[in-house]
Amino acid sequence: MKTIKNYVSYLFVLCLLCISCHDEILTENSEFTPTLLNRQDEKTDHQIAIHYAPVFFQDVDTTDGLCRNQSKSGSADWITAVNYDGDWNTKNNWENMVSGRDNGKLIPYVYYYVTYTKTHYFILYAVYHPRDWTDVPFLCSLDSHENDMEGILITADRKENGEFGDIINTQTIWHSSIYDYNKNEILLEDKQPLLYMEAKGHGMRAYQGSSDKDGSYIKYYYNGQPGVSPDKNSRNLPQNINYNLIALENSLWLQKNNPLTFAGASFVGDNGNGDNRANAPWGWKGGDICKNPAKFLKDKYNWTNFSTDYLSDLPIR
Repeated sequence: MKTIKNYVSYLFVLCLLCISCHDEILTENSEFTPTLLNRQDEKTDHQIAIHYAPVFFQDVDTTDGLCRNQSKSGSADWITAVNYDGDWNTKNNWENMVSGRDNGKLIPYVYYYVTYTKTHYFILYAVYHPRDWTDVPFLCSLDSHENDMEGILITADRKENGEFGDIINTQTIWHSSIYDYNKNEILLEDKQPLLYMEAKGHGMRAYQGSSDKDGSYIKYYYNGQPGVSPDKNSRNLPQNINYNLIALENSLWLQKNNPLTFAGASFVGDNGNGDNRANAPWGWKGGDICKNPAKFLKDKYNWTNFSTDYLSDLPIR
């Protein structure tokens, strides 16, 4: 019995020594502990995209006008995925839009790309329409083109623990224009930024309130539920439609070398005024607004307390 007690005593002392050694190791390496915790607690790109997901008020022109072969009773203003018709051939997206509408395939998607530094989150959202069109007489072909992608870059504070901060700046990108908005110029709905997209050319700007609800529109928003195509039989607008979020690097970026989809940084298309008229996000303004937003904004504003060293992966380069 005395031998057993001795073994127990030895075991107890050994456990105390192990605990003491473990504490010393933690103390010696405590400088690494916060980094490990931050990596575990870091938000995923999808969580970041959801948190700042915009609400889009899409103006819809249902009158058709003299260019009725373009609008198709407003469905040319519905947002969708680039491969809505089941293929990556963007040269047939103009032609397939009507059958896509009639078969419920114009399901709304918004593409996103997330990067971040120690100080800020940068979330790029890109919206696609199969047609950029017009109803101006004699300009039906001259002022339209196949494929259309516009975007928004949201910059938000990133807290030290990786938590979400407030939106500090918004850039809307369409055609050759960029519109700048500071934190006080963007209206919010439950912390989601509100944006307006015009009919036909789909230019995007800050939503200005009730004046942007005149006429026909679709309110697109993200609520985590599968998005569905607008009601093709209903011309009674507005409609409230939830959209899907899809990572840019897991979809469009994978097709960057597909000659059916892209010619350089432009979508392949042949309808309207010239070929390949719509740009992909990595072709906007030389590419930095997508590929290197921290540099783009630093060069533009020369902000202080603004890191340009990325903590995130950068798959789009």
